[in-house]
Amino acid sequence: MKGALNSYSSLRKAGFLFVVFVLSNCGLSEKTADRFVTMDTDALIEKVSQEPDSLVKVFNFWASWCTPCLKEIPEFEAFAKAHASEVELVFVSLDRQKVWETAVPNAVEELEMTQPIWLIDQGLDFEWRYQVDEGWVLPAIPVTLMIYKSHRKFFMKPLDRKELEEALLELQTL
Repeated sequence: MKGALNSYSSLRKAGFLFVVFVLSNCGLSEKTADRFVTMDTDALIEKVSQEPDSLVKVFNFWASWCTPCLKEIPEFEAFAKAHASEVELVFVSLDRQKVWETAVPNAVEELEMTQPIWLIDQGLDFEWRYQVDEGWVLPAIPVTLMIYKSHRKFFMKPLDRKELEEALLELQTL
């Protein structure tokens, strides 16, 4: 069993390296390819567990096949641009690895996404989502997590710019 787990781990690492190679060589601009970061769910949980001191961290969980996700992305982009000195936005893709080199970069290019994109290797374990927020009902997306210092706001619905502005103001005044 241990040998099988080591083989699986080696395959996952090789898969990550392949994705990095493909994303950097699939015709995307260098600026776009540099914004893709692959990580596993443990690394993601570590990052969303950190309390930012100065900027409001916004994590938008989306997928290339999710119509409401794609519809809200321009709202997030405009919000991040308007609040560049206050907000750090990350798009967290929940797409499967098999579309990391096709559907994901296509959506990024089509929607002219400028913020970092994290590609999450979820495997078959979906319990990690409860560590992002215990209220995350599976398999709901889009969802958004906003963090400022020790304060967190979690949204399990599509958001527009007005709702993002209100949440930002609320977080900053707590």
